[in-house]
Amino acid sequence: MRGLFTNRTLSLPAGQAVSGTAAHADTLRIQRGRVWITVEGISHDYFLHAGDSFTAVPGRLTVLEADGDASVELRRPEAGRILKGIGQQLAAFLQGMSRRAVVQTSLKRHRTCDAC
Repeated sequence: MRGLFTNRTLSLPAGQAVSGTAAHADTLRIQRGRVWITVEGISHDYFLHAGDSFTAVPGRLTVLEADGDASVELRRPEAGRILKGIGQQLAAFLQGMSRRAVVQTSLKRHRTCDAC
């Protein structure tokens, strides 16, 4: 089955439909017009207007149809931005863990001896 979103921008004349599968969880942003979207395995459809966004479901057959002339932009997440976000979350987690360890250690140091 062909990839659905091989171009950065998809122009759809009124009434035209395209279908295929997305390889990634790309974001589709409607630039112009109104687009009907249906995804294999999802019981409801989506009707998006200019300015709306939709995240494609990887590996599922997806159908887009234009209600009027429409333009859809593909936005693929930047790997660097994703990795930076993961790095920031990991750093915050480790910093929180080290604070807890210092507090626990200092409490242990200043505890009175139960056996004394």
